[in-house]
Amino acid sequence: MIQVQKEIDLNLKCDIYNKLLEDNILFFDIETTGFDKEKEKVILISGGWFLENKKFIIKQYFAEYLDEEIEVLKAFKEDVIKFNSWCSYNGKAFDEPFIKKRMDINNIEFTPPKEHIDLYRIIRPYYKQLGMERCNLKSVEKYLGIHRADQIDGGMSVELYYNFLDTKDERLRYVIMLHNYEDVLNLPSIFKLIYDIKKNTNLKREDGITKKQLDYLRFLLRKNNVEIKYNLEKISKKAASRIIDNILRGNVDVDKFSAIIKDSY
Repeated sequence: MIQVQKEIDLNLKCDIYNKLLEDNILFFDIETTGFDKEKEKVILISGGWFLENKKFIIKQYFAEYLDEEIEVLKAFKEDVIKFNSWCSYNGKAFDEPFIKKRMDINNIEFTPPKEHIDLYRIIRPYYKQLGMERCNLKSVEKYLGIHRADQIDGGMSVELYYNFLDTKDERLRYVIMLHNYEDVLNLPSIFKLIYDIKKNTNLKREDGITKKQLDYLRFLLRKNNVEIKYNLEKISKKAASRIIDNILRGNVDVDKFSAIIKDSY
């Protein structure tokens, strides 16, 4: 296994930097040999975090051979346990469940950070109003004026990795690692867009809660003396329906309601 660590100055605004440092967030992304968590392997993980000198560290764990997956996972585990939260782009759907399954298959005890901030799920309800054609990571980067050096996608990285296994061509390894590196490098910069979305009262979710739902949900919350510390006008119809259903069934759990809202996209 190869481990590489780099220190970068991202030149973020002080308020964004202070928030990200205070929240003790690990930014991460993975590369795998495929989508099947049972059969495919993790071949590369990149993790990034802020230091108090405003520097951003990116550490990469690369499997030179397929059987080094267990080494990659163990090394990543030792770093991820230091963080309160981790942050990804669409990682709740792919990266997190994949890591958990591969940890389990390799008999590695693993407890992920308590909170997973998935930037994709925050941006998706608003991307069309913001003028984006798609909501993938590269589209968001383009919208923010972020330019990438790498020219491949996740599918190409798998093909290049198998070529690397056959040839041990270091140029192939560099291309694969650069792609994953930039996926993590650009995540903190996307937080500016997240803050803008939260502050912009003119933005409305495409799948937003209806007025009828909002009125009924507020009535149920008052009736049951429940306070949810979220702007209910910005939650989805699906989340509202699930919370209403839980309350009607007698399941009044604020933590569960918060999880429903966070997972809504």
